[in-house]
Amino acid sequence: MGKAFIDDLTALLLKQPSWSDLPMVIITGSGESAYRRRQLAALEPAGNVSIIERPVRPDTLVSTLEAAMRSRRRQYQVRSLLEEREKMAALALEADRRKDEFLAMLAHELRNPLASVANAASLLQAAGDPETHAWAAGVIERQTTQLAHLIDDLLDVSRITTGKIRLRRKIIDLAVVLGRACDSAQPLMKERGHELKCHFERDKLWLMADPTRIEQIILNLLTNAAKYTPKGGKVRMEASRQGQEIVVTVKDNGMGIEPKRLPEMFQLFTQGERSIARSEGGLGIGLTIVEKLTEMHDGKVEAFSAGPGQGSLFTVRLPAAAVQIPAPQDKSPQVSDPTKALRVLVVDDNVDSAVGLARLLGRAGHQVSLAYDGPEALEQARKLTPEAIVLDIGLPTMDGYEVARLLRLEPWGSDVLLIAVTGYGQEEDRQRALMAGFDHHLVKPVDLARLKDLLKERVQAA
Repeated sequence: MGKAFIDDLTALLLKQPSWSDLPMVIITGSGESAYRRRQLAALEPAGNVSIIERPVRPDTLVSTLEAAMRSRRRQYQVRSLLEEREKMAALALEADRRKDEFLAMLAHELRNPLASVANAASLLQAAGDPETHAWAAGVIERQTTQLAHLIDDLLDVSRITTGKIRLRRKIIDLAVVLGRACDSAQPLMKERGHELKCHFERDKLWLMADPTRIEQIILNLLTNAAKYTPKGGKVRMEASRQGQEIVVTVKDNGMGIEPKRLPEMFQLFTQGERSIARSEGGLGIGLTIVEKLTEMHDGKVEAFSAGPGQGSLFTVRLPAAAVQIPAPQDKSPQVSDPTKALRVLVVDDNVDSAVGLARLLGRAGHQVSLAYDGPEALEQARKLTPEAIVLDIGLPTMDGYEVARLLRLEPWGSDVLLIAVTGYGQEEDRQRALMAGFDHHLVKPVDLARLKDLLKERVQAA
């Protein structure tokens, strides 16, 4: 093997990519050892190269080839690990970017309603006319509801992604659920100047499903359509049975979606190209909730858009249940004594919350007493023997669970209506409350209408 040939071979090998691991065994004749060492040193950067001299022993050739293959496998493994590390680093950077965007969006979404509430509170202090008071009260109510929805969405996506949601399935007429979802979406549609049309048939859309979660799916899609459709838009919701499936579609003539971004619309914390400055509200988790809840019902959801400005179409497909005959409904009026008041004890260590709730229940005609911790609640209850107790869970020194257990041990304790009020709203929190002796579990901020209904039921049962 001449010097010119070796030089040409060296030049050729050095042109290989730096990551090349192709094994090469070069068999040379005898020569000066110093010269061969220099050529070997020149070839080493070229990659997986081995040089052996004639005469070649078979065992030497075999061992050299085996060593070259082992080297190649090691290099392949190293390269694969490096590529995997680079991929993981890129994914981590993308996840970090999305996290930062989400936190910025969360701060934005929380500050908006807080600013509105703060302004309304200032007006209530400064102005004395009924019109301003009514307007400010409406603002506080709407913005508090918005805050509650944001918190519920955060909790829902956490429960869904960790598999902690349990569906309460039963045979339902989807039309009833769709009607409720359309009614709930109407205020937002009206605020945005949209025309909402809902079309579906009753007594034909039967599902084995959790009605609360199905309503959440549809309402999220309607809300999404309202937010990302310019003022004065059109939103259509339709549902029909197609073979063995119930198909629900929500269509709008709004902003639309770039086709290349359609696959990521259901990913967590994704809001397409919408920047913070252009945000229409929401945390980018609504469609994730839609997809996960639909999959939990053995269905699927799809998104379609012809492009920006061409509107969007979301389609939910759910397995239909066997046809059901609606049970006759009792139309007889409920007879109750609306003037009867209950003795109610409100227990909460947050003084503003306790006093506010007590005043609202007092305006509804109930006789309300207050306590601000567990021992005081027990003392007041033994003295007043209330018919209903609205009890906060997160109390100092003695939590609401312990208070409830002790109340149930009183001679009159088995008859008192115990309602838990808490900021913890997961299913395990509700189950823990029921095991502690509570009759009902309400999440803060308390739905006042629901609370009044529970008290009314106790009045009717008395």
